[in-house]
Amino acid sequence: MRYLLKSLPPYLFDYVTLMDRLKPYRSPHAKITRMLKQQEIIRVKKGLYILAPEWGGELDKLVLSNLIYGPSYVSLDAALSYWGLIPERVEEVTCVTNKRNKRFVTPVGRFSYHYLNNHRFSMGRKLEGTGPARFLIASPEKALCDKIASLPHLNKAYEVSQLLEFDLRVDLEELAGMDAQMLQAIQIHYKKAAVTRFVRWYLQTYGNTQP
Repeated sequence: MRYLLKSLPPYLFDYVTLMDRLKPYRSPHAKITRMLKQQEIIRVKKGLYILAPEWGGELDKLVLSNLIYGPSYVSLDAALSYWGLIPERVEEVTCVTNKRNKRFVTPVGRFSYHYLNNHRFSMGRKLEGTGPARFLIASPEKALCDKIASLPHLNKAYEVSQLLEFDLRVDLEELAGMDAQMLQAIQIHYKKAAVTRFVRWYLQTYGNTQP
């Protein structure tokens, strides 16, 4: 049993992988049931499993989020928290996807996926982490634009700073280091009034220079 568990990937693995490891057993399905009951493996959702931590399972929710539903990458509140732009610790991993909206409540956490069309989805993401613990996440600039785009329309320039500081609780000092050219590129791709107004406010406030 120890050899079997050690042979499984530390992150998410699917039903096919699990069944392949259980070929030597007379009743693989019964074995899966016992492994779940003894909490040696955890069913994240139908057909997807992870090793229990005591057997080497890595419960990095940001890594798991890319694997549970894709294509997707971490964005919105979860990414803003990751980059230190908001003070709150986010319990639900928020992601964007070019597929349908989805939400998963699993034994290892909550994951939500918000639709963006391909034009908006395909830019402003980067790889974080090392080795097998790598995951796709929106850059600070893209995460903030994704969040602003999901909120009601901004009508006046002064509303931008109010929204950022008091509604989203963004650390305005952290914004000074953002990439102005990337923000402008995101604005062109987004073609949404709220994002355009934010980028204009940013350039007026911090200037159109690279950090």
